[in-house]
Amino acid sequence: MLMDRLQELEGKVKEAVAILQETRAQKVALEARIKELEGRMDSLTDAVRREQQEKEQIKTSLQRLEADREEVRGRVEALLEEVARAEAAMRERR
Repeated sequence: MLMDRLQELEGKVKEAVAILQETRAQKVALEARIKELEGRMDSLTDAVRREQQEKEQIKTSLQRLEADREEVRGRVEALLEEVARAEAAMRERR
């Protein structure tokens, strides 16, 4: 009877050890997967940061180009007005 109980306990201990070993293996695999995902996340974070910086640079360039366009438009309008005045003055002289 005592031997039977010892064998039963030994079986349970072996089962517990097997579960423990499996759990440790799973933990190692999960830790590796976490490191992989953290690395990927860092990479994606860097990519997003670069994209945001590029977006800001493009936005700044666009604003600068729009300001330049408005300046050129103002100059063209001023020149057209000057041409119109010159044409009007020439018509008056005829």
